[in-house]
Formats: sequence, structure tokens, C-alpha cells
Amino acid sequence: MNLSDEDELDNEQANSQPSATASTALLASLGLGHQVQFFHSAGKVYDVGQTFLDRFGMDTYSFFRRSNLYYPFASHDDWQVANYLLQSDLSMAKINEYLKLNLIRTLPLSFQTVKGLQDCAELLPPGPRWNYRIVPTSHPTKNPIILYYCDALDCIESLFNHPYYAPHMDYTPFRLFTMAERIVREYTEWMSAEVAWWMQSKLPEGATLCGVILSSDKTHITNMCGGKAAHPLLISLANIRMAVRNKASSHAFLLLALMPISQFLHPNKRMCSVLDARLFHQCLDIVVEPLKTAARIGRMMSDPVGNLQHCFTPLAAYIVDTPEACMLACVRGKTSPVTMASYKEFGDAFCHEQRTRATTLAQLAHI
Repeated sequence: MNLSDEDELDNEQANSQPSATASTALLASLGLGHQVQFFHSAGKVYDVGQTFLDRFGMDTYSFFRRSNLYYPFASHDDWQVANYLLQSDLSMAKINEYLKLNLIRTLPLSFQTVKGLQDCAELLPPGPRWNYRIVPTSHPTKNPIILYYCDALDCIESLFNHPYYAPHMDYTPFRLFTMAERIVREYTEWMSAEVAWWMQSKLPEGATLCGVILSSDKTHITNMCGGKAAHPLLISLANIRMAVRNKASSHAFLLLALMPISQFLHPNKRMCSVLDARLFHQCLDIVVEPLKTAARIGRMMSDPVGNLQHCFTPLAAYIVDTPEACMLACVRGKTSPVTMASYKEFGDAFCHEQRTRATTLAQLAHI
């Protein structure tokens, strides 16, 4: 791919040189014959912040871990059993049955029931806290609508500060070329894309770009017993390299919110899907409000080694299927049962509100 004049933004930016450490690390992963050009004056370190272990040691029970590293568990073996049970697919009832076995009762465990196991786990330093809010609606529903969500900035900060991602994270946009003449451009990570370079150019000098990735998909949990369903909203960080981020075992996607699935009591059944879409936009606006604020004014965050950086959080991508993409864009999909007559019946006021809520993602994407 030949670079055009539009790709060369400013001569000052085009002539920026990467640091020796960053350039060597990146080129070593790509092989010989590549040239890398980093965005100048990005990812500035302002002060010394807190590392992951610093925050881990700030909870109420950190004093007890000085003498027992595995507190609230008695020993490494005790923690190993608890870790296996908590990460297993066993139900709470099955774990209780397991702990009641005579052989297991002879083990020196710090818990004897599943309730005791949960109590021990809750003494560990927590991650992003869960919140809930009752969402008001203008039309009656069968049950109150409750939105369960985490603070979006806390989730981004936990990913940005996590020591596991330290060697797999990019803090500065870069341009990658396959030869020394810098004629052919190569795109690998999100930070190598032109949109990342453009976003960084809109930020204050020294700022750090933290691209946010959202993903959601309505999921059926049971089909035989009541048709239970959930609508999870996930969040990740585009700075994490995709080879690590796309691995399920890396846990680079965090559960940000459980979008409510409501049952509206509207007399016109065709309007229920319109009301569901309106409710999703309303809840999404609540969940991403901290990200919109940080995309405008930024937030100071600590990276894995404790360097304090001024981070901005624009939206980098939203991973959805086609029906949900149509719903997010407030357009009528081919399979949608909602007709234009239904929209007209609902009134021009609702259509105006839908168009207003459609700017939620646009505000995130444009700084």
C-alpha cells in the first residue's frame, strides 16, 4: 500500500523517532526489514502512581498477609482447593456435597461449607464493584427494570494497571513500514492504525490514548425451562495486543453490565421491540457516561509499573452482530418486525429521542 499525501499529517509528527527500547522490542517481535515510527510526545509519565500490588495491599486485611501470604486461607494447599472449587463448573449444592465427604472433612481446610468458602473469597481484595439502578420508563412493565453494572473507568483502569498485560500493551500510536524507505505501510495492532494516530493528534500533548472496546450479544441461557436469557455487555482495552486480548484464557474482556431484558405491557405488541431498543440506549447511556467524561477531559491512571499517565478513553470498536448493530444505529433491519407505521404511531417525539440517544456512541468515538 503506497502512502498518500493525506497519510503524512505533519512533518513534525512524521519525523518523530521512537525510543530505543520500544523500537527494539517491537521490531524483535516483527522480524527484520521493518521500520517503526512512533507518535511524538505521547504517553508522557507525570508522576509515580500505584502498582497492582500496591493496590492489592491497601485493603482492610493486608496486615494479616504479612504473616500468611494466602490469607484468608490457612496455607497454599488450602488456597489451592478453594481456587479449584471456585473456578469449577460445580454448582453450590455440589460443592456442599463434596465438602461433606468424610475424606474431605479430614483435611485441614479453613472452610467446611460452601457458605464458608464464599465468606473467605469475599475477604480477598475486590475488583470493580457492582452497582445497580432502577431505570424509570414512560410505559409500564411487568417487573421493575433493574440495571446491574460496574464503573466503566474502574474496569479500564484494572486492565490498564494489570501486570499480566504489561509486556503485551502499546501506549503510543505507531506507523509500521516494511522497508527502510518507508514506502509500504503495514497494519498489525490497533495502535498501528491511522485512526489511532488521528485520535492521538486530537489529544493534549503528552496524553495517553486508551481505546475502549465494547461487545454485547443477547444470550439464551435455557430453552427448556422458562427461556431464561441475559444480555451481557463486555469491555476491553484496544491497547492490549490482539494475540493476547483475543484469548479467552487472558480474561482481557471484563463483564461491564447486565443489560435488562424487560416485558413491556404496551397494547400494541409491535411497539415492544421499539421500547426494548429505547431501553437499551437508555441503559447504555448510563453505563458509558464515565467513559464519555474521560474521553473529553481524561483521567490519571497508573500503568503496570506504577507510572502515572493522563489517559483518554474514546471508543475504538463495538463488537455486535447485524441485528444488534441496526438497533444501536437506530435503523430498521431487514428482520425487524417493527414497521414504519409503528414508529409513526409512537410519535415524532420518540423518534427525536431515539436520534438523540444514537449520539451516545458518537460522543465516545469523537473527542
